[in-house]
Amino acid sequence: MQEEQCRRLSRELHDDLGQMLASVALELHGIRAGSPEQGERLTRAAMLVDQLSARVHAAAWNLRPADLDHLGLRACVEDLAAMLCAQLDIPCDMDLEALSRPLAPEIALTLYRVAQEALTNIGKHAQPRRASVTAHICDRRLRLTIEDDGRGFDADATLGSRALGLAGMRERLALIGGELSIETARDRGTTLYADVPLFADMP
Repeated sequence: MQEEQCRRLSRELHDDLGQMLASVALELHGIRAGSPEQGERLTRAAMLVDQLSARVHAAAWNLRPADLDHLGLRACVEDLAAMLCAQLDIPCDMDLEALSRPLAPEIALTLYRVAQEALTNIGKHAQPRRASVTAHICDRRLRLTIEDDGRGFDADATLGSRALGLAGMRERLALIGGELSIETARDRGTTLYADVPLFADMP
């Protein structure tokens, strides 16, 4: 199964991403050559880059970061949060002791990707004054909570890359029996909860 997944990913990277990169290169070469349709070419190139970014993001979700095995989930999530808050120059409260415990590989990877997606969304959209990332265990379930006091959004009307990111988090959590829930409103901040089960044979 792993070999087949690698072959499938290789084909996707070669066929889809390779074709898009070639198309972007052609558009940019045309602009450099002084084409009179520069505005249209720039628009097409920007659209291709957006599509390429979405496909790279989707492909990355299927790969396991090397640091996750070397450093562990807690350190990786702490690094993600610290990097974001340093870039935004805001304080970040962290309490991630619960992520120090051993977790099944698919649970650790899912929580890492959820944290990555949620923190990326904060950086892109929220404009917060502070953020927090915490994890707690209750009734054999682990809850990862990511919160900001930024712009918030209308969850029912969300469109674009954020909507795709939320859908991806929900789908990934559902595969391991987990759930995603969100509390948000415009100008009221956002709190994201990712709940996953901890099985009886785990410490």
